[in-house]
Amino acid sequence: MWLNGSVTVTWTAMDECKTPPPPPPPLPSQTTAPVFTVIPADLNVECDGNGNVEALENWLANVSATDACGEVEITNDFEGLSDGCGSTGSVTVTWTAMDECENTATTTATFTITDETAPVFTVIPADLNVECDGNGNVEALENWLANVSATDACGEVEITNNFEGLSDGCGSTGSVTVTWTAMDECENTATTTATFTITDETAPVFTVIPADLNVECDGNGNVEALENWLANVSATDACGEVEITNNFEGLSDGCGSTGSVTVTWTAMDECENTATTTATFTITDETAPVFTVIPADLNVECDGNGNVEALENWLANVSATDACGEVEITNDFEGLSDGCGSTGSVTVTWTAMDECENTATTTATFTITDETAPVFTVIPADLNVECDGNGNVEALENWLANVSATDACGEVNHGLRA
Repeated sequence: MWLNGSVTVTWTAMDECKTPPPPPPPLPSQTTAPVFTVIPADLNVECDGNGNVEALENWLANVSATDACGEVEITNDFEGLSDGCGSTGSVTVTWTAMDECENTATTTATFTITDETAPVFTVIPADLNVECDGNGNVEALENWLANVSATDACGEVEITNNFEGLSDGCGSTGSVTVTWTAMDECENTATTTATFTITDETAPVFTVIPADLNVECDGNGNVEALENWLANVSATDACGEVEITNNFEGLSDGCGSTGSVTVTWTAMDECENTATTTATFTITDETAPVFTVIPADLNVECDGNGNVEALENWLANVSATDACGEVEITNDFEGLSDGCGSTGSVTVTWTAMDECENTATTTATFTITDETAPVFTVIPADLNVECDGNGNVEALENWLANVSATDACGEVNHGLRA
């Protein structure tokens, strides 16, 4: 049996004549390389972010070779992976199998770490509705856009989104559907989508609210006061402009030019949220009429017929006005007191009442006096008669009786004075 190594041996063959033969040829040397029995194949592994150390070590170690002549030592030229995206990379390794006689065989394969796995979102934005603040809800929007995260086993992740602005809704409302893209260092991407919506569900708020108002009637509908009352209302809304309307159509028909109306104001914002407030405007008449012609006390000389025309003119010579409507004037005249002859007097109260039954009164006295003496219509003349011895009784009586007088105010009493 031949052993690994070498030796020089000399054999001497001598014949009977003592002549040696030529020497034999030398033995051949060991020149056969080892043979690989397990050869590494090219290997792609998915990046684990830590260099895939275990897989690499197993791959590097998973090689074997044999040699008929002895032991085999296997080495490789691995120094490190190339620097790829993230924690990826590759290396082509050559293994050398060397036997004890330094005969060698080599084999080559490539180990590659790839990243074909997209990042994974760990915080995913949800759809969000926020109540309008009138300024774009900037803080809430920014927090919502930023509240997203993702991880990737193989390296850093960059997150971007396609936000450009909100749609133009009513007032300062709007919405946007945003897509976030998470991209790792090897440009694998994952996306997630959500919607941010600004809504307005809050009604306007009245800042000036009309109160119930009573005004004294001016006879013309109190137009200026009414218009100011209707206009003296305001409201605000955080999300936009406010339009205020009311349902005024006219006042109820009261006494004179009075009336009332209950008005509802509606404040509507740009998103048609509404608030209402109600108040009542009332025109009242609490002012009595004013006499413009007031009867004065009147004394008239008796005409014997009740001085009817003078009395009627005196009773009628009165007038009054009222700012809120028509005035009715009445009096309490029933007749004169019973004086001497056709004289007498009466104190009359006139009442002026407007359409709302407010009243004013004035009082005066009408007096019929008789300061005119009777008038003789037949006046006795001086009379001389011839004595008849009996006192001329008949002539005397006729003479005494032949006298008469009248008075416009009544009867005349004839009397004699000796």
